[in-house]
Amino acid sequence: MDAIFETFSFALAVTAPIFLTLLVGYGLARVRLLSESFVDDASKLVFLVTLPALLFFNIFGSDAHLAEEWPLLLAGLLGTMLTVPLAWVVARPLAYGDRSAFIQGAFRGNLGIIGLAWAANAYGPAGLAQAALLMAVITIFYNIAAVALFAVYSQKARFSWRKLLKDIAKNPLIVAIVAALVAKAVGLKLPQMVVQTGEYLASVTLPLALLCIGATLDLSMLRRSSFAAFAASAFKLLIAPLVLLGAGLLFRLDAQAMAVLFLLAATPTASASFIMARALGGNSQLAANIIAISTLFSIVTASLGLALLKVNLP
Repeated sequence: MDAIFETFSFALAVTAPIFLTLLVGYGLARVRLLSESFVDDASKLVFLVTLPALLFFNIFGSDAHLAEEWPLLLAGLLGTMLTVPLAWVVARPLAYGDRSAFIQGAFRGNLGIIGLAWAANAYGPAGLAQAALLMAVITIFYNIAAVALFAVYSQKARFSWRKLLKDIAKNPLIVAIVAALVAKAVGLKLPQMVVQTGEYLASVTLPLALLCIGATLDLSMLRRSSFAAFAASAFKLLIAPLVLLGAGLLFRLDAQAMAVLFLLAATPTASASFIMARALGGNSQLAANIIAISTLFSIVTASLGLALLKVNLP
């Protein structure tokens, strides 16, 4: 009984602080202590400055090496690639205009903030470094999958492969990860004052980003949610993690790598899916509902899943 209690305590220690911070952000926005303009500016600051700093200095200062993490990266890529056609099959009975929102909501997770925060809480800098490398690989695939959805469902715009490559090359998160790997490979030595400044910037990333995500949540969406929104959320929180864990077993990942893989797979739907749904001319209301539902229930599914992993993969 004590072992079971310790296992669930560990899982909740990983997921609950993130969820509570989201709720704090939600509450602060409701009492107008976080304005919409502040959230917009802070979100840009996180994406362009502090999150790249977090990724760069964490990977640069860690023992993680790309060559040693290839089984984890391949497992994550393979599992993510399998979830997209599965989501497409599940979405087939839906109205044509709802499919793009459903598919994106079913596979596109919030890796950059919630995934990294969970990995850091569970395994510290080592887990965060692994999650950052995995995030880079999966994010590139997310962009490719988005282009495919544009090609099939868009009635408003066309996206080219040239634009895709340009977007990937300009993505500050991917740039920071690649720069950190190159710096490690060449044995670059940074002045301590630069490292400390980078760590100052990095330290504000996760709490600020989580407050912003919480501030943008609209839980009133839950009252207007459809069966499709619940189905997409169930796919994202249950089916997608199982598929990626299956890929992890195929590559015989160790316990920590399996847990990091699971935590990123179990993240709620990313807010980018709402933006993409609008750009595709799809059902943006459905996309917003999926984000709200998956965020609310991810605390349960991620906690239970992590506890089960810890029991079965000690």
